[in-house]
Amino acid sequence: MAQALARGGVIYDSEASTAYVQHVMERLFPEFKGHIYVAIVKSSQLNAFALPNGRIYVNQGLLVRFRNEAQLATVLAHEGIHFTNRHGYQEVQSGKDYAAFGAIGGMIVPILPQLMAVSSTYGFSRQMETEADVQGFARLKRAGYDVHESPKVFEHLIAEIKAEDIKEPFFFASHPRLLERVENMKRLSSGAAPGGDGASTTAYAQTMAQVQVDNLESMLSAGRAKSALIMLADPERLVELPPQAQYYLGEAYRLRGAEGDVKRAEEAYLKAIEGTPEFAPSYRALGVLCMKANHYLDAQKYLERYVELAPSAPDLKYVESYLKIARKKSGGTP
Repeated sequence: MAQALARGGVIYDSEASTAYVQHVMERLFPEFKGHIYVAIVKSSQLNAFALPNGRIYVNQGLLVRFRNEAQLATVLAHEGIHFTNRHGYQEVQSGKDYAAFGAIGGMIVPILPQLMAVSSTYGFSRQMETEADVQGFARLKRAGYDVHESPKVFEHLIAEIKAEDIKEPFFFASHPRLLERVENMKRLSSGAAPGGDGASTTAYAQTMAQVQVDNLESMLSAGRAKSALIMLADPERLVELPPQAQYYLGEAYRLRGAEGDVKRAEEAYLKAIEGTPEFAPSYRALGVLCMKANHYLDAQKYLERYVELAPSAPDLKYVESYLKIARKKSGGTP
């Protein structure tokens, strides 16, 4: 499976982001440095999993749901315990996962959904999951992280589940129910002294800025507007994102298409232009929006600016055809 993921083009290629996540893992498991390796998977789905060889995989979609390093450390500590306690080896020995590994053996599939579907079948027993929670929490505390951030990890995920009306994401396919896990983490952290490291939302957002942008593009291309709006419609989270995040907010409103969303999308696109005037996609989005509203002069203005900023854009012919219509309708030069 590790070979399939490596060769399938699904590993997120960012040295900085990967090194950061790896550093957190080594802070949690210093004696296992060189034996546990973390990789980021290019997927907006909520997933993280450990293989028996010490390879830990965390999806982009899960990384960007965390608000700070302490929340990231909560999940990494949990997955690291699966390796250190040889849970994967025990499951294979018990015969539970021969089918899952057999399905992967020798198969290199460069299609992310298929790989993730296989990975989600590889789960651990409820007893092992509880063990990973308890011992992972001890690792978190020993490393000096703010353990009071731990319950918030699962509270964020509950919000997403409600928004998309899904039963449970891949990450929890074989885990105890989310509400139970929230209560478990609250119980574990209740006796801990306040404070601790890793609770800064600003520092984490800056570190994960590009991951955030790439994940938003992935979510919106998959039509997952509701999930994108969980992050983007929250003013506190929005200010932590790069300025062009306003463009993605506009796209999420446009895709959702609820009453009033066209106006909301327009406002977001305008804010994106104000914050990042050289970011071309905002002009294209506004131009197309104005075309649909028969505001041809405005459409011409925005589309011309898009062509100026992105002369080699792959959709240039499409935009120029719109621009030709806008000029003609507005009485300008075709």
